[in-house]
Amino acid sequence: YGYLAADIVGKKCGEVIGGPVIKAKSGALAQLARKAGVSLHEADARLGFLTAKAAEACRVMMANPGTRVGVSILVNRKKNGVLFVNECLVLCLRLPAVNWSYCVGFQRDISKEVSLHALLCAATSDSAYSALIDSLGAALDARRRTLLGVGGVNVVRCLHEKAMDVFSQDIWQSVCSDML
Repeated sequence: YGYLAADIVGKKCGEVIGGPVIKAKSGALAQLARKAGVSLHEADARLGFLTAKAAEACRVMMANPGTRVGVSILVNRKKNGVLFVNECLVLCLRLPAVNWSYCVGFQRDISKEVSLHALLCAATSDSAYSALIDSLGAALDARRRTLLGVGGVNVVRCLHEKAMDVFSQDIWQSVCSDML
């Protein structure tokens, strides 16, 4: 989406994707309202609904580490300002080497499958939002299973290796800053 690893590693999802980012960028909310064919007030309210649904998916995932994938469909913004529909899958795992928990998120542009207008229409009720997620069907279920290690035994091992790299860098930076 145009971001460098340095732009996103170590940041919370809300600092990089979804409603908070769109509201923080001048004109992005108005752009969303125009593209979705809704008023500015409606765009703001529906963006808030989507942000709450993403938070709910994260709470479910955090309450069930390694066994539940949090799924949310959000409006996202590329670094160049283009708005798109974003499928976000998040997983909480425990790094066996040090027994630390970490979360990893996977994003996919699904604008060809779900329009901004359709997403904002679904962001009016729990049932409409659930129906939208259900409409993504078997392909979404396959991605969830892959993240949980079903059908790809090396996925979790690879995630653990990447997490250890990030933890190692964080520890090294902390040690260096303490020495200065």
